[in-house]
Amino acid sequence: MPTEAKRTERKLAQTERLNQHYRQLLENIEQGFCLIEMIYDEAGKAINYRFLEANQAFERHTGIRSAVGKTALEAVPELEAHWIETYARVAQTGVALSLEQGSSAMNRLFTLDAVSVDGAGSNKVALIFSDVTDRRRAEQSLIKGEERLRLALEAGQMAVWDWSFETGENIWNDAMFRMLGLEPGTATASFATWMSRVHPADLPGVESLFSDSLKPGGEFHLEFRILGQRDEIRWVSARGRTNSDAEGTVIRSYGVMTDVTERNLIDNDLRVSETRYRRLFECAHDGVVILDAGTRKIIDANPFMTKLLGYKHAELVGKELYEIGLLKDKAESKAMIRELNSRNQIRYEDLPLESRTGLHKEVEVIANLYNEGDRLVIQCNIRDITERKLAEQHVSMLMAEINHRAKNLLAVVQAIANQTAKEGSPATFSARLSDRIVALAAGQDLLVRNQWLGVELSDLIAAQLDYFRDWIGTRVVLDGPVAELTPDAAQGIGMALHELGTNAAKYGALSNDAGKVTISWKVTKGAHPKFSITWLERGGPKVEPPTRSGFGQTLIGRMAQASVQGTADIDFAEAGVSWSLNAPAANVLTRSSLGRP
Repeated sequence: MPTEAKRTERKLAQTERLNQHYRQLLENIEQGFCLIEMIYDEAGKAINYRFLEANQAFERHTGIRSAVGKTALEAVPELEAHWIETYARVAQTGVALSLEQGSSAMNRLFTLDAVSVDGAGSNKVALIFSDVTDRRRAEQSLIKGEERLRLALEAGQMAVWDWSFETGENIWNDAMFRMLGLEPGTATASFATWMSRVHPADLPGVESLFSDSLKPGGEFHLEFRILGQRDEIRWVSARGRTNSDAEGTVIRSYGVMTDVTERNLIDNDLRVSETRYRRLFECAHDGVVILDAGTRKIIDANPFMTKLLGYKHAELVGKELYEIGLLKDKAESKAMIRELNSRNQIRYEDLPLESRTGLHKEVEVIANLYNEGDRLVIQCNIRDITERKLAEQHVSMLMAEINHRAKNLLAVVQAIANQTAKEGSPATFSARLSDRIVALAAGQDLLVRNQWLGVELSDLIAAQLDYFRDWIGTRVVLDGPVAELTPDAAQGIGMALHELGTNAAKYGALSNDAGKVTISWKVTKGAHPKFSITWLERGGPKVEPPTRSGFGQTLIGRMAQASVQGTADIDFAEAGVSWSLNAPAANVLTRSSLGRP
């Protein structure tokens, strides 16, 4: 007979085996498992619980690591109070509970079974649970997707066909009939009816593609035109596929069709708009650069801009404006962005710009900030205003010249009058004075009418010194070859000759009865021809250098040499004034005068 000790030992061994089976079972189940012990305050209210045991799946379902020994609020500090209250109720009543409930603190949804371990009044509860968050989300997505599909179909946004080859039945929803310009119930749903509503020009392609799709695993996708309500031409997109039986025989074709007329019209308008914009961008006679507002770097530039700066397109992309010489430095570039953010547009009236080759330009810049898709961009329109600035300077100079010439004209008239008074009787004086004043006016008119365009040098001299025409060949001697001046050269040299003639009449060789002026010019030959012109006075009063430099000397010096990019020299020798101008012939003479095509 076994002793009591032996029986006890066998029972303990059996219990241990059962516990091992129990633990092995819990470790291998898919669900999460844990054994918890409720924690109460002095008043007997459940305030927390501690994890006593947990299987391997526990962490996968809860995301809690190393839970055993921790309290629930240690593992999840913001755990909702309802979990503690629910488990305390199971422990106190001994009534098992099954529920599905979520935890915002854990961002999970659980299905859960809670059982009191030792019956009512126990403080231990066993939990078996599963994280069903992803499954419920997928189910909800599926439900929502099905609902959206149902609403879309009911609203007539999609036409549906379902054709059974076994029964020959062809099922259409109402939207399919209406999309084809038919009222539901007035026509038979069939392939023939469908094809009768396809635009004749698209019919061969639709029939061919649909026939090709009628094979195992075949698909149909095509955009084509149909005859809709009142035979209006509409664009549709049809997409379908086929099902086959076990032997590979096609038994069903189904699909959907949507009206894409408006989309195609919008796409076409967008393509036209993009084409127009690109043509304007490529052909504009202003420089255009597009910058990313965040990085301030150039992302595009039109051909005019690359030509203006002397960079290739790829060399401009990725640079900031200050790196291409448009703004002073990075700080000024950032300041422009800040101002754009507050005003959306800024304008720079004139900025100095130096091309890659060192050519200086004056430019006007208009910068606009706007959204392009999902990013802010800056469009800078850059206009070369160099010619405009030169024109403005030219107008200003001409106004000064007109004022100066008006004063000189009076002096010339006075000098002419003085010289003419010495010639014969009062009647002769009157006639000669009148003729010379008329000639002076004619010379002025000639310059204005011709605008100094392609002026032959001897004609220019005659026009500028017309009031001395009686002396040309005697007291005014011309010596030089035929030479046609460019507009700039004619302007600069013409002004200088006019000024020299005025001064000679007032103070120099033409202010007495004996003085002479020799005007000579020449063009040297060679690879780089040179042009030179000289004004030489002799026989006039003793020359005294001027005590101040006025507008007249500016015309003779700086403006004359600037007009031909040459050098001008004047000498106030006692024997008579001499003036010379030297420059590359290409800067003075027209191409035809240089013998170039």
